[in-house]
Amino acid sequence: MKMMKAVVKYAEAAGSTEIREVPIPEIGDTDVLVEVAYTGVCGTDPHLHKGTSAFKFVRPFILGHEFAGTIVKTGKNVIKFKDGDRVTSETHAEYCGKCILCRQNNYHLCRERKGYGFHVDGAFTKYVKVPERILHRVPDNVSLKAASITEPFCVAYKSTISNSNINPGDMVVIIGPGAIGILCAKLAQISGAAEIIVIGTEGDDKRLALAKEYGATVIINSSREDPLKKIMSLGDGYGADLILDLAGGSATLKLSMDAVRPAGQITKIGWGRQPVNFSLDPLIAKSVTFKGHFSHTWDVWEKCLVLMEKKIVDLEKLITHELGIDQWERGFEMVETKEAVKVVLKPI
Repeated sequence: MKMMKAVVKYAEAAGSTEIREVPIPEIGDTDVLVEVAYTGVCGTDPHLHKGTSAFKFVRPFILGHEFAGTIVKTGKNVIKFKDGDRVTSETHAEYCGKCILCRQNNYHLCRERKGYGFHVDGAFTKYVKVPERILHRVPDNVSLKAASITEPFCVAYKSTISNSNINPGDMVVIIGPGAIGILCAKLAQISGAAEIIVIGTEGDDKRLALAKEYGATVIINSSREDPLKKIMSLGDGYGADLILDLAGGSATLKLSMDAVRPAGQITKIGWGRQPVNFSLDPLIAKSVTFKGHFSHTWDVWEKCLVLMEKKIVDLEKLITHELGIDQWERGFEMVETKEAVKVVLKPI
């Protein structure tokens, strides 16, 4: 049996992650085998390693859900892809395809959905089995390194464009200057927002500076400046048309409710494990649209790849560090300490 090295979360206890030798996966008739070129480190990965994720999973499994690579083997019923194709993949490794949600292009919400690096073996390794239905071809002028972080770009697109409403001239506030937040700023700029405010906190100065390069008109470090006071001093004084909350905690939800204008919108993307411990009645008083956002769909991936191909959005500039998967722990640390904006790992 041919083996490969992989970063495996083998038990629920904190720190139960290590490099292991695992079998190269066998593919089915509608699958391909992708040789991984790069895998992005998501902010969720360190939480899984430390056992602080909001979710419980069956162990062991290989971590990693943002990846791109080259097809090295195809199942006999694969139609649109061939060996040698450069591809990236959605995270939805499994879903039923038959329920009402799947039929409405909401398959990312299917009860039977299983995601790479959470429920199904992921991409912190050399080879990944991928169903044809979630594959996307990487444009010739887009590097596999950039393509490996298409997934966070798709989260930004789905939350900002598909699940939110931006009109030219709007004020948009983005809380959390990670890779997704920075890309939300770029998409808000493309959509015509006139004021794009990105809020970070202690340790975020480099990320906030990068957000300026991606379209932010105002950056706020909340450890040194009151973001609510600054937001309400801009425009007509009623607050933001749209707030995108990437941070997810109760404090940022409270800020969102205070800073959104009447009849505005809050889109919550970041997860928060703890109770908010305050009333949500201001959402009613202001007649605010409050939406939760999760994941992405096939059409969004195709749009994002077009934006990458046309050089409208540059993902490679977000990648600040490249490491081998044997340095996965260092990569996780760099994400958590904010030393890096985005880390990608290469198989060994």
